[in-house]
Amino acid sequence: MNTSQPHSALFTPLAWDPGLLPPLEMDGYLTGVLVTPELEIADWIADLWTALPPVTDQARMEQALAAVLTLFRAIEAELQKGWPSYQPSFSERGQKADHGRVRGWMKGFYRAMKLHPEYWSDLADDERTATFLGLLVGFIETDEQIEEREDADAIRDEHAELLPRAIIGMRKLALLHDGDANALRSIQANKVGRNDPCPCGSGRKYKRCCAA
Repeated sequence: MNTSQPHSALFTPLAWDPGLLPPLEMDGYLTGVLVTPELEIADWIADLWTALPPVTDQARMEQALAAVLTLFRAIEAELQKGWPSYQPSFSERGQKADHGRVRGWMKGFYRAMKLHPEYWSDLADDERTATFLGLLVGFIETDEQIEEREDADAIRDEHAELLPRAIIGMRKLALLHDGDANALRSIQANKVGRNDPCPCGSGRKYKRCCAA
C-alpha cells in the first residue's frame, strides 16, 4: 500500500455503507481497537454502526462487514511497518495535520478506548506511558467548556506530529500485554537504519531528517 494514501481512500462513498461510522472515524476506531489489548470481535463489532441495517438485509450486512475487515487489515499492516513508516489517515506525510481531521479520527479512537477503560486508566496513571495520553487530550471533544491557552493550536500541531510514533508505541504495549511476541518482533524488524533514506521521501538520510 502507498503509505502516503489515507486508508479511507480504499473506499469510495458508494462502497461505504451509510450505516457504518464515517470512514475517518472508523479508521480511528479500528486503530484504537488494534492498540487496546484483550478485545475480542464481539467486544467491538456493535460499535461499528451508527444505524444497523434491517436484519432481513443480510447481503448489505455482509458487504459492510467485508469493507470494515479490509480496512482493519490495512491498518494492521500499516502498524506492522512501525515508525516512521506508519502514517495515520488523518494526515499526509510532510504536511501539517488538519485539526478537524484529527478530531474526527480521534472521535473513533476514543470510542475504542471506552471499550477497555481500565487499561487506558492504568496507562494514564503510569508516568512511563502518561505522555501517550497527553497527546490525545487536545483532540478529544467533550461537552465540558475549557478555557484554552493562547498557544493551544501550536501545541496541537506538535502533538499531531508526534501521534504516529506514539500510536506505534501504543501498539507495541498492546502486543506485549497480549503476549504476541511474533507481531512485536515484526514491528521491531522494520526499523529504519540511520544511514538509510528517510521514509518521508525527502531524499535525505534518515539520521539527518526525521531522526534528527
